[in-house]
Amino acid sequence: MELLAPAGNFQCLKAAVACGANAVYLGMEKYSARASACNFNSENLLRAVEFAHLHGVKVYVTVNTIIKDGEMQDAIERAIEARNAGADAFIVQDIGFICELKKRAPDIVLHASTQMGISNAYGARFAEKLGITRVVAARETLCEDIRDIKDKTGLEIEFFCHGALCVAYSGNCYYSSLVSGCSGNRGKCLQLCRKKYFKGNDSGYFLSAKDICLVDKVAVLRDAGVDSLKIEGRMRTPEYVAETVSVYRKAIDGVSAESDLDRLKRVFNRGDYCKAYLLSPTENVIYSKVQNNIGVEAGTVAWVNAGKAKINANIELCAGDGVKYLRNGCEIGGGLIDGNPTGFRGDVKRGDEVRLTSSRNLESEIEKLNTNIPVSVSVSLDTAKGAAITLSCAGATVTVCGKDGVVKAQNKPLSEADVKKVVGLLGETDFALRDIVVNSEENIFYPASLIKDMRKRAVEELRKKLLDEFSRKRVSCNNSFEMPKINWLQCKPSSVFVQVANSETLPSIKFDYDYVVLSPRDYGDFDKIASECKRLGEKAVLNLPVIARGGDKEILRKLKALPWKAVVANNVSHFEMFDGFSFIGGTGLNHINASFGGTFVGSIEREKLGDSLTYAFGKPPLMHFAHCPRRSEGKDCKGCSGYDIRMKDDKGAYVRFCRVKEKYCYGVLVPELPINNISVANSGGMLLDFTYATAREIEAVNTQMLTGCEYSLTCTHGNFNKKLQ
Repeated sequence: MELLAPAGNFQCLKAAVACGANAVYLGMEKYSARASACNFNSENLLRAVEFAHLHGVKVYVTVNTIIKDGEMQDAIERAIEARNAGADAFIVQDIGFICELKKRAPDIVLHASTQMGISNAYGARFAEKLGITRVVAARETLCEDIRDIKDKTGLEIEFFCHGALCVAYSGNCYYSSLVSGCSGNRGKCLQLCRKKYFKGNDSGYFLSAKDICLVDKVAVLRDAGVDSLKIEGRMRTPEYVAETVSVYRKAIDGVSAESDLDRLKRVFNRGDYCKAYLLSPTENVIYSKVQNNIGVEAGTVAWVNAGKAKINANIELCAGDGVKYLRNGCEIGGGLIDGNPTGFRGDVKRGDEVRLTSSRNLESEIEKLNTNIPVSVSVSLDTAKGAAITLSCAGATVTVCGKDGVVKAQNKPLSEADVKKVVGLLGETDFALRDIVVNSEENIFYPASLIKDMRKRAVEELRKKLLDEFSRKRVSCNNSFEMPKINWLQCKPSSVFVQVANSETLPSIKFDYDYVVLSPRDYGDFDKIASECKRLGEKAVLNLPVIARGGDKEILRKLKALPWKAVVANNVSHFEMFDGFSFIGGTGLNHINASFGGTFVGSIEREKLGDSLTYAFGKPPLMHFAHCPRRSEGKDCKGCSGYDIRMKDDKGAYVRFCRVKEKYCYGVLVPELPINNISVANSGGMLLDFTYATAREIEAVNTQMLTGCEYSLTCTHGNFNKKLQ
């Protein structure tokens, strides 16, 4: 099982390599979903790849944002440049970019990013058709679906085992983008989910997810078919990388210790961790009291006096350690340890909980990490055979001969100690001396400068041999690429689609429309959906849910038996699951470029109109959730008929958290105010989404559509004519 570590900068890369990672993933300066990480330019990417490969560690480069048409050529060239620098694979999200890259470089190795939202074998099979060799499964993927992917495809499976959990399904979030133009799907997320929200008289971090920790489930993941355990954290510290890699290395090797969980918590810990959805499809993953690192339990406050707090510590606290103080689970202060009693900031009182959030000793340990490769050296000095030096490490051996002969000493002979001193500790190279053997005749002489020359040439030969041997082991895809064939719905350019939760909304729509897109609140209500499909006839289109896991798939397979005119694909799995149907690409596919053509509803993130259908009106899903807000509040499913929760952010803007049901219950976050771009929609057709619209909003759209007047209510225009960052 591979252990894959984050490398947000060179220090993190060294920590990952030194502590036992088999592979690292890192980003370039552009097109990386962690734009705020240090990332790597052309020069230091080459250095990073060579460093990793010398240690037998693979490098996966993230090109995992959505790509604009005007960026496509540059993105392809940068990926090919990184491939030529030795990158072993690329983590990608954008379907159009994948197709263009495979056309240009069919041998390039691609891994489907978690942001492609692949959580079942249908999505994995579509990824295979795109020439992908590995899927980074959505964090929401169930064990049964991991097994299904392994059984039904030839793909490797990568799975996040530790780190931040994006509360939005697979990280597909449009909230940040529609608020500011800063797209999480382009690495610029403002993390609005980590803000405080207000719900009636309550306030808290109601959208902030705990971190994942699956260190005790490594065997479960291995048995399910996971090939690579992935640690999240390209924005985190070298200490975090070192500790998480060390602990998960032990877990994979079967030598874990009870103290390992505390080691993980002291470097970063949101909410005392969760198992994500590995054990339950709608697990409570929210920690509403604190939205950042709470570290590991360290003791309690004994007393406070004159701005100092005396700590009853249950672990060692040292000068320079960072601590937070919690009361009833909520953060009320913090500071750096400067003694005991110690200074602090905030409203700290007797009895408050103390949590260690950073360790100065650990930082010092990480600074001393040695990544030089241990080498065995043998030096031979013989008047008949000449001089030679042999270096051996990691199964590779090189021998370099001296340029001149060895002669009998005229004055002071060369001793074994002299040879060892000249060879040195190899400290200025990628290597470190493990041991040295000197085989020498007595009373001989050989210049120190020539021994140094042999050592230098031997080091370069060994370095080249290690890199060459690693290169020979690299995998490539030699098959030619052919874009998957999809049966797109053929409709007239000016077609009008209306989207509703059920047909009861239709009588209130007064203008003409060509198709009705059903977006049910309960996909399991088969009889009602079948009746509506039959009544709508040639106008009937089914909007498919973004998430389909476990028992959800059976619900959707049942709906497949109905005579839909077309279905709206919001996840790549739908192309396989509903094979044989006519398709419309939905907003869930986030279509912003023309490289994967077809009948699409343009992304709600896009900054200008294109040739696709315009999302002209509606309250689009800002996020899809797999967790249940009722369970977050300690409630159960008994008596639940759904929820529609109104929340306000710290700036007074409202959003709604609504339930959508398949086999499992899922959540959708929608804005209170609709997007309205009806007046600028082009001849490519439009979608008017009334799924969450009020009667007043529908009536205002009626007036606008029938008279051409401006929309009379408050609305937004999304990213239209606003630069998408």
